[in-house]
Amino acid sequence: MDYKEVLNLYIPLVDFIADIIGPHCEVLLHDIIDVENSVIAIRNGYISGRYIGCPLTDLGFKLLQNKTFLNQNALVNYRSRTASGDNLISSTYKIKDAKGELIGMLCVNILNSTDDLINKIPTEFPLTAMLGNVVRMDDTEEVKESLSTSLDSVVDDAVKNIITKYKISAERMSSEEKSAIVQELREDGIFKIKGAIAKVAATLRTSESTIYRYLAMKTN
Repeated sequence: MDYKEVLNLYIPLVDFIADIIGPHCEVLLHDIIDVENSVIAIRNGYISGRYIGCPLTDLGFKLLQNKTFLNQNALVNYRSRTASGDNLISSTYKIKDAKGELIGMLCVNILNSTDDLINKIPTEFPLTAMLGNVVRMDDTEEVKESLSTSLDSVVDDAVKNIITKYKISAERMSSEEKSAIVQELREDGIFKIKGAIAKVAATLRTSESTIYRYLAMKTN
């Protein structure tokens, strides 16, 4: 059985979980081998705006790069955010092959506020029946995943999230700070994405050759 056949076994679970939790819950299946067309099944995609054929997320690339999946089967109840700014509570089950290699992810994303329910849920669903089931999380909780619809957005979100930690603009950053950002992006697997070097260089207001130089530096 090849990896695609293994992943196909999980497709019925997408509908199963979505039917149990309800229309305020997005459920999708990722093929992490084909990162550009990673989403192979999805329910309630209106929540994040994603659809079949959307790419792997920034968190997915980080899992691939850091191999953290070797020590755990799932990440549960972490905060994520859609491209439109809606906060979600997310959980990811890691699907592995017989050798223990990561081949896919089954993801559950639940709207985190009543306002999001009102704005996102189709009118045919009874809203009052769901209000008591909204998962709450403190707004200060770190956002661990951006639910993007394109690889360009994955890169943009990853860079933006790291730059935000520095609380200064790219123009005012030192070369040491920019190098640290590049190293963090490398650890997160962002440079696996085609064209990432050019986009990171533009965002950090530097040249592509400088990004390559930062990547060539040894880190402790």
